[in-house]
Amino acid sequence: MTEFAADSAVDVFFLAIGMALLATLLWMAYKTLQHPRLPVNRPASSPPSVTWSGVLRYLLTTPLMVAFWMFVLLALLTAAARDRSGEQIVVATSAVIGGARLLAHVHEEIAHELAKAVPIAILGFILIGGGFTGIDAATTTIEQIPVDLVDTYWFGLVMFDFVITALWFGSIRLAWRRRNSRVEGGGSVDNWAVRALRRLRRIGYTAPAGEAPPVETV
Repeated sequence: MTEFAADSAVDVFFLAIGMALLATLLWMAYKTLQHPRLPVNRPASSPPSVTWSGVLRYLLTTPLMVAFWMFVLLALLTAAARDRSGEQIVVATSAVIGGARLLAHVHEEIAHELAKAVPIAILGFILIGGGFTGIDAATTTIEQIPVDLVDTYWFGLVMFDFVITALWFGSIRLAWRRRNSRVEGGGSVDNWAVRALRRLRRIGYTAPAGEAPPVETV
């Protein structure tokens, strides 16, 4: 084995380890970004509820998770950033996290796509498109990132998550009460928005031969 081949094998080995570590961090980031973090009990006979221990765990872990998400995305964007200032990288990172956390409490599937697609797209750009700026350029960009701005956005994202989670928890309790009142009144368990969406999906639908079309309860 020549010296060049030996050096190449070592480079490939360390690159493979780095890619495996980066992929693991990305997987952990988007898996924890895509769903509400407040543990909620959902018994069938009573409104959704939380425990004091669950609330305390959520309050203590959310600041740490926001810091972790920012670290992973900042590192990834810094490695791929071209002609972008440190402030722009921080803003872009915060926008992805804020959007994913908002969608996590509205539509988890869309939150999953956002939290997964953006990092994976950037990683693919680095590997396939030659988007890696290089160690020197990445180091220079990191030095340009203002720590005070990172702290400000970190605090804002933590507060944003607290507010969104509180509104989400209140909305699912309200939805349970409305649903329960409709059931007790003999009406449909679905609200008007769900019924309207179901009607839209049935536009142009033709039931197969021998199958009766779906009947909607009003």
